[in-house]
Amino acid sequence: MKKPLSVLFLSFLFVSCALFAEETTLMKTRPKELAFGGLHWRTKSSITPTSPGPNYFSAESSAVWVDDWGLHLTLKQHDEKWWATEIFTRERVGYGTYTFTVETDAASYDPHVVAGFFTWDTAPEEYNREIDIEFAAWGSPDGTKFQYVVQPYTDPNRIEVFDPELNGNLTTHRIVWTPEDVSFASYHGAVDPDEIESERMLINRWSYPESPSEGKVRFRINLWLYQGKAPAYPVHLVVTSFLFEKWKP
Repeated sequence: MKKPLSVLFLSFLFVSCALFAEETTLMKTRPKELAFGGLHWRTKSSITPTSPGPNYFSAESSAVWVDDWGLHLTLKQHDEKWWATEIFTRERVGYGTYTFTVETDAASYDPHVVAGFFTWDTAPEEYNREIDIEFAAWGSPDGTKFQYVVQPYTDPNRIEVFDPELNGNLTTHRIVWTPEDVSFASYHGAVDPDEIESERMLINRWSYPESPSEGKVRFRINLWLYQGKAPAYPVHLVVTSFLFEKWKP
């Protein structure tokens, strides 16, 4: 028995709408990507409080974007909420040299503002293979400090906290992660750490004589609020350059 044309049309319309809805849902859930520093970066988004913080995370183009200046992250208020930002590489990285330059007024950060640059494996082993450079005061009124960490930070031998005594808003940082150890360095201004002239711009250098296994880490950068507490004013951070060089035995 043939179905009436009206029934066939309604069936076609139903299937088409279902396929459109499915495609739209996939588009909404697909991570937004930004290309920068030879890597592809995905953006974190959360409309409910989530870790770290807890914070709300925005992936809007007005919150995180790339232009000729660099890769921008923001921390700002919208609809009576403060929105943090976080990005992470689509590519797995691991052992190697990470060199990046950051422009931000870290010296005037609110005590609850945290900027983080770190490796992260979703697998929980070895403390998620987390290796950090962070700008933060962790709620203290003493001002923003810089710190290097090979997690867990609760072991005092695995963390180096220092006052960077900043000279301007531009700093360069390097993490060298090998199977044997992890080393860190920070510099005033935009410098090439491989050039001998960079030594006169050195802020601090530190190394830890052990290393987590490589796992399946990606690199992450975030700008967020410690304990989710609202700051006095918005924050803007720009990564003006980023370079990852894979470790070669």
